[in-house]
Amino acid sequence: MKISEIIEIIKKNCKGYGVIDETATRDKVLYGETDRECTGIVTTIYASYDVIRKAQELGANFIIAHESLFWNHGDHTDWLQENETFRIKKQLLDETGITVWRDHDYIHSCVLHEGEWVDGIFYGLAYELGWLDYVAGDKGMPMLYEIPETPTRELAQYLMEKMNLKGMKTMGDLDGVSRRIYIPMHIIGPQDNQELSFVEENKVDTVLAMEITDFTLAIYMRDGAQAGLNKRVLAAGHFNVEEPGMKWLAEQHLPSLLPGLPIAFVQAGDSYTMLLRK
Repeated sequence: MKISEIIEIIKKNCKGYGVIDETATRDKVLYGETDRECTGIVTTIYASYDVIRKAQELGANFIIAHESLFWNHGDHTDWLQENETFRIKKQLLDETGITVWRDHDYIHSCVLHEGEWVDGIFYGLAYELGWLDYVAGDKGMPMLYEIPETPTRELAQYLMEKMNLKGMKTMGDLDGVSRRIYIPMHIIGPQDNQELSFVEENKVDTVLAMEITDFTLAIYMRDGAQAGLNKRVLAAGHFNVEEPGMKWLAEQHLPSLLPGLPIAFVQAGDSYTMLLRK
């Protein structure tokens, strides 16, 4: 099957097909040719240099990545032509003959899985964590959970184990218990008052964060903890939180759409290395 045919099959299984503006979507072929037979698929959150190498080792010539390839919104490369890192990564792609397609808007627009429309990224995270039965909000886009009361330090260890992380930045009370857990989208300023209000109205005690701005929701949770309230932030990072969705795509969703094709998930790796003061 050609890579172009695979892309169309994936798109047609998404709720956004026919609605997503193909001229504006981020879901473009970021590198390579699509008019060739697919030898295998690798899914990942980000097609890093190491992920490209691993795809080559696996005999795959098609990478489905959730995030951009060349470090900017829209993957514009005109400004990078003299950039050394760009040239080295481009050379690797040329040598391996790997095609990279971004699956961001489509997978978030909801995919049809076992008769249900679900956001593949956050449904995939809930699946990996074993939390599908604990969803307290929208089942198709699970962002709010009510789990059995768990000591927060145990929860943090569980999350790091399930997401294969080396560490996690935290704020607030780590010695309390977690029950109401919320995954906000991007805590970066403009929408933060709204997110803070959501946390208050829904009695959220634990925020599992992607990006998070120090001076808004993060410090609010810390102030609450210092005032004796049961509040904290577990800041795992954007790529780390969303990557289990790409694992789910490879292992639970795509095999039924593309039977017989070799499909593998390759983790881009923990986004952070924690340095501890000696």
